[in-house]
Amino acid sequence: MVAAACGSDDDAADTVVDDTTTTTTAAPTTTEAPATTEATPDEPLVVTLLGPETGADADAINATFAAFTEATGIVVDYTGTADATPELNVALEAGTPPDLAVIPQPGRTLGFAADGSAIELPTSVTDIVAEQYDPFWAELVTYQGGVYGVPNKGDVKSLVWYSPTVFADNGYEIPSTWAEFEQLLADIQANGQTPLCVGIESGGATGWPFTDWMEDVMLRLKGPDVYDQWVNHEISFDDPAVKDVAEFVGDLWFKDGNVLGGRDTIASTNFKDAGLALANGDCVLHRQANFAGGWFTDIGLELGPDGDLNVFYLPTISDEFGNVVLGAGTHVVAFSDRPEVIQVLEWIADAEYANTRIEGDFGGFLSPNKTHDTSLYSSSFDQVLAQILVSADPFRFDGSDLMPGEVGAGEFWSAGTDFVSGAIDVDEFLARTEAAWP
Repeated sequence: MVAAACGSDDDAADTVVDDTTTTTTAAPTTTEAPATTEATPDEPLVVTLLGPETGADADAINATFAAFTEATGIVVDYTGTADATPELNVALEAGTPPDLAVIPQPGRTLGFAADGSAIELPTSVTDIVAEQYDPFWAELVTYQGGVYGVPNKGDVKSLVWYSPTVFADNGYEIPSTWAEFEQLLADIQANGQTPLCVGIESGGATGWPFTDWMEDVMLRLKGPDVYDQWVNHEISFDDPAVKDVAEFVGDLWFKDGNVLGGRDTIASTNFKDAGLALANGDCVLHRQANFAGGWFTDIGLELGPDGDLNVFYLPTISDEFGNVVLGAGTHVVAFSDRPEVIQVLEWIADAEYANTRIEGDFGGFLSPNKTHDTSLYSSSFDQVLAQILVSADPFRFDGSDLMPGEVGAGEFWSAGTDFVSGAIDVDEFLARTEAAWP
């Protein structure tokens, strides 16, 4: 779905998600159901899968694989934890990795390919990926000509969540420019409300919501060309352009009254709790990817322009760079090449997996599979998000996920957290992250 890529991830043709946008449903082209691998009723074949999705998202995964188990007899044992990144590292060091892992950072996947931990995908899998996905998704996890990950889900990140009722009651308007966005923050404060809920705590992955904000601002303040130079280390991490972006985010977050709880609480507030604070009415705005929809539907909220919560596109700062959209996604990476593991990968790659998961109607899931049936999304809200993922211009993948693991999922997170908490200044944050580049 990220074809229109070099321009795709969120969208911006319309800044407000509404019921008027329609999507074109591609005719699903599914492969034949995988043949059943021999197993006895008493000892079913089990494939272990580790991933970061919990709650309703984990329920969706388990329900989806239940259909696969019924067809093949292979049991997929999913473990979901917010600490999936450090747990996978520990398991690899101990020589006991899961058969499969859901990894959000292509840079980490490439690292596992380089050190021999990950298994290169066989042609039975890569042929499906080549047929049903934009080449962009395979290129992200290609090392020395081999592909090391199956695209699993896509995320639109340049979104701001809000309550349509709160906006209507207070006369707030959806901002279409950054100047209007800043004026909205001021108006919210003037009404005695808190504009933003922000939290970056995420267990062993603490800090990633801050890096998301920096990436969105980098695209808007400096543009996609500088963004690419930054991600590819063609400019240093302590380059003046990067410092401008870090200070821009800091000025927004650290301004008195802008964030619920103030600067002192951001690093210790769980990212999901920050979203739920919006749902509770403790703040008015929360910037988060589309997967947050799963949190909100899990507590019984309706999404969309007439629902409890809706989204708008995070406005651009300069018209020079177009409707820039930040997005991300996950790949399923193999650490075993047993036949049953390959069968699971073949099914995940196929549109049938996406269609089955979407039909479960758990929310919070968008598929990057070009051939999956977009009409299966249960609401116009999800259909619009799927359209945003296709039509953004330009689209850029999450920068920290593309950086080497010791940077993007390492010092960028940890030093960034120290900067946000006030333990270090911006110069030390940038210098520490630059020093981590291999």
